[in-house]
Amino acid sequence: MNTIMIRKTSFGDWKKRLGLPVAILATIFVLILQAPPTLSIVGHKALALFAGIFVLYLTESIPLPITSLAIVPLAALMGIATPAGALEGFASTSVYLIVGAFVLAAAMVKSKLAERITYKMMQWVGTTSTRITLGITLVNILLAFLVPSSTARTAILLPVCIGIIDVFGKEGRTKFAVNLLLTLSFTNATISAGILTATVPNPVTVDFIAKAGGPVITFTQWLLYGFPPALLMTFFTWWVIQKMYPPETLSLPGGESYLKEKLRELGAVTGDEKRSLFVFLLVVGLWVTGEMTKIDTTIACLSGVILLFLPKIGFLSWADANKGISWQIIFVAGGGISLGAMLMKTGAAKWLAVTIFHSLGLASLSVTFMLIIIIFVLQYFHILFVGTTAMATAFLPIVIGMAQVVDINPIIFALPAGMIMGGYPLLMFYCTLPNILIYGTGKLQVGDFPRVGFIVCTVACLVYGLCAVTYWKWLGLY
Repeated sequence: MNTIMIRKTSFGDWKKRLGLPVAILATIFVLILQAPPTLSIVGHKALALFAGIFVLYLTESIPLPITSLAIVPLAALMGIATPAGALEGFASTSVYLIVGAFVLAAAMVKSKLAERITYKMMQWVGTTSTRITLGITLVNILLAFLVPSSTARTAILLPVCIGIIDVFGKEGRTKFAVNLLLTLSFTNATISAGILTATVPNPVTVDFIAKAGGPVITFTQWLLYGFPPALLMTFFTWWVIQKMYPPETLSLPGGESYLKEKLRELGAVTGDEKRSLFVFLLVVGLWVTGEMTKIDTTIACLSGVILLFLPKIGFLSWADANKGISWQIIFVAGGGISLGAMLMKTGAAKWLAVTIFHSLGLASLSVTFMLIIIIFVLQYFHILFVGTTAMATAFLPIVIGMAQVVDINPIIFALPAGMIMGGYPLLMFYCTLPNILIYGTGKLQVGDFPRVGFIVCTVACLVYGLCAVTYWKWLGLY
């Protein structure tokens, strides 16, 4: 274990040291190449900027939010966009939906409503090892509607899971510990693909689809398209983990008393819990009825969270909200959307898509096989990325460009691609922060992640590919 950690750290240091010079060289290399006749000069410059930013996203040689902020001055100085155009992504409705969702999550955490729901659900499902892991899965499904960050949801439930592992009374690595912690992180990720506000790549996908001339997908529509396959994959993931790591002990000693003690510590339901629940139900109500009320998803979310700050109604301070907002995610999303918009407007995304399209020999394939290959390629690119937001903002414009190359609705490729990138970073422990959090407990090995993740991710690619060409078509998506 120590050897693995040392090697991983050394590799990470190596990437960071070389990342910036490689990014500069990549940008210069693309610039000095002769622009292809089918690509404009501005598109050529946008492609060069993308090459450098892609390397920086991949290596994290400078902080990701700074990389995203750098897109703005670089695009303006290189003559790719005006300052206002370069800042376009930071004014995106997706970015402000993320801000509102983070504030809503801060209310759920401060009021301890999320914690109470967790313990109540655990008390309801029972305290055998199978029921406990199923309970964590059900809580993940519920919290995905309440808390818009997979990292925050993992942080809420991780102490609960560690407490349960301790109550089982076995130290170190056990099959039950591996089972419970993988269930916590993996089902948290898979259900995220089905709920618009559950993870950042989802609203980013909506934004790119709209920019490509597609429909603006509402909260309800995303739920209709994405929740059934996400729910199916979440329970499939739980089942795979049970088969791979059957627990040594069948029931939790003193489980009922443990949960009762936790609920006793919380005390009676507080006024703050009631207020946060009211605001959450109000926002969800506006999301669900958005097609009738014509109230935009972002406007509904921001309107609701403002109530949490009003005198005699709310209970949040700006300091409370500020703790819950991940400005890193906001900046990465804003900068990534700006870069993606530039790639699409200048034609660089479409040119890159054509090049990849012909390199992979996709021209002779049907749309179904083409889509499945694209999804598989994107899925295994997770190995190269830490986090899903940068990956989504880097690849979605290219995916949309590939759809335009074959003259089909961009949503057919972009929607399943966005869901795969946002919901299935399961192949390695460093692919996403929830994985890193559970790996940091010392109860898992590096090989535990791909052992389960490879099976789940392979099945997910097939499920989402088939959904795109059957189920979503039947629903009239395109």
